This record gives sequence, C-alpha cells and structure tokens, in this order.
Amino acid sequence: MQSVSLTVIKLLLIALFGFYLYKRKVITDQALGVLTALVINFTFPFLIFSRLIGSSQIVLSSSLWVFILIAILIFLVGYFLGLIVSWGKSHKLKEEFISAISFQNGGYLPISIAFFLFPAGGLREKFLVYIFLYLLGYNVIMWSLGSFLIFRKKKEAFRFQSLFTPPVLGIVLALLFIYTKTIGFIPKTLLDPLQMVGDTSFVLSLIILGCWLAKIKLEGFTKQLMLIFELGLLKLLLMPLLFMVGLVYFKLFSLLGVFIVLEAAMPSAVSLPIIANLRGADSEFVSQGVFFTHLLSIITIPLLLSLMQVLGFSFL
Repeated sequence: MQSVSLTVIKLLLIALFGFYLYKRKVITDQALGVLTALVINFTFPFLIFSRLIGSSQIVLSSSLWVFILIAILIFLVGYFLGLIVSWGKSHKLKEEFISAISFQNGGYLPISIAFFLFPAGGLREKFLVYIFLYLLGYNVIMWSLGSFLIFRKKKEAFRFQSLFTPPVLGIVLALLFIYTKTIGFIPKTLLDPLQMVGDTSFVLSLIILGCWLAKIKLEGFTKQLMLIFELGLLKLLLMPLLFMVGLVYFKLFSLLGVFIVLEAAMPSAVSLPIIANLRGADSEFVSQGVFFTHLLSIITIPLLLSLMQVLGFSFL
C-alpha cells in the first residue's frame, strides 16, 4: 500500500509541476500545443518503437491479438456501463458521460506507474511491452472507431484514414521489423537516439497532463456534481472491480492480470477533451470529468493495487 501510494504521489508531483508552469504562464497555450504535438507525433511513437524493438523476444512470446481483444473488452465494458446508467435519463451529456467511462488514460499514466512501480529490468520492460501492444488496439478505438461510435452524427460516414495515428504507426512499424526478423538492419546509432528522445515521454507526458488539468474550467461544476460522482464511481471502482472478479474467477493472477485491472482502473483520458471538441461535444464537462477522475485516482489506484496484492496477484 505504501509503495503504491508513493508511486502515485511521485507522478502527481511531476503533474503538479506542469500545473504550476501553466498557471505561472511559463508554458503558454501555444507552447502546450507544441509540447502535446511533440509527444503525440514524435516522442511517444519513438518510445513505443524503440522499446518494442529492444524487447523483441518478449513481443514474440506475447500474443498481439490478446492485447487487442483486451482493449476492445475494456472499451465495451465502459461503453455498456455508460449506456446502462444513462438509460432513461434526461440529461444532455450522455455521449460525454459514456466517453469519459469508455476511454481511459491508457498510455501515459500506466507507463509512468510502471516506471516507478517496477525496478529497472525485465519486469518493467515486460509490463511496458504489454502497454504498447495494448495501445495498438486502444488508439484505433479511441481516435477512430470508438469515438465515431459514441459521437456519431446522423448520416456521418466513417473515415478510413482516421485509423492511422503516429503511435499506431510506431507500433505497426516496430512489429513489422520484429515479425519479419529484420531488426538487424536497424543501426544502433539510430536506435539509441530514438530511445533517448522517446524516454522523455515519461516526464513530458506528466507535465502536459498537469498543464491540461490547469486549463480546465471548474466554474459551475456543482451543477453536474452527481453526474461526475457517478462517473468516478463507475470508472474508478466498479469497472476495475468487475475485471478483478472475472480474473479471480478464471484464476488469472499473473502480471497480465495486474495489467488488465490497472488499465481498467485508469482515470478518463487526458486527450478526451480534444476529441470532444473535435466532435462538437461538451468539452467542458469532459474536462471536469478528466480532472476529478485523476484527482480521485490518487486514492483508488493504490487501494485497488493493494487489494490485488491481498488477493494474490503477482507483481513479480
């Protein structure tokens, strides 16, 4: 419990540094846009590519389709929970509410937690590979198929090009080299700089998270307090507990089980307000949901991980 809490507190301190920098206008909106674009388009894809290449044996021993199915399953559980809870209610934020449950901080936060939770070495690398393989399906769902399903307007056609984002391309390119056994053609003089740039994603993503949280307008949030409370209850407790019960039933206490519960326990995705804004939805409510689920996750994530330790889930 103590080590898990310290892990989350360390992450929070870095995010609070980003919060401070934005509030003090050291990082402006323009600078934040540049940093966000840098992480999404370059450092994060470089991180994924270099880590997957460096852990090719773990990748070959893991089933890609298992992680794609896990991504689909976590999305669908959140999606249907949102639908069930919203059924018959008159509020106008159903799409936003469902999206905040369906899409979690599936990359930056789990990666950072793994960085602090596990010692350097094989276990951390294995957990990171799990995350990267999971992100292939997750990114396609969040930025394309899933957001289209939730926010779809009448007669709106699906755009095939929306499937291809830089993180997805980084995963696909790395897997192409791994499965065709052509890793040897990648010179170390190129791979090492890619990894160095990619590793900056750990800190940059948390600083960006703090900046985005600082941007959120909290005025009038009391009007939606019950809805936000429902969101937090479903997203941070009920959803991971459902997965935990299922894993206990199937006796999946391995590191993979820890990974599944951790992903299900993550707060709402930080980039969700961007998606909501692009889709013409209420980005203010989504931003409030992102803020409060991240705030509450400081308590819920350590509790859930501690519960897994008690139940016998393996962190080794």
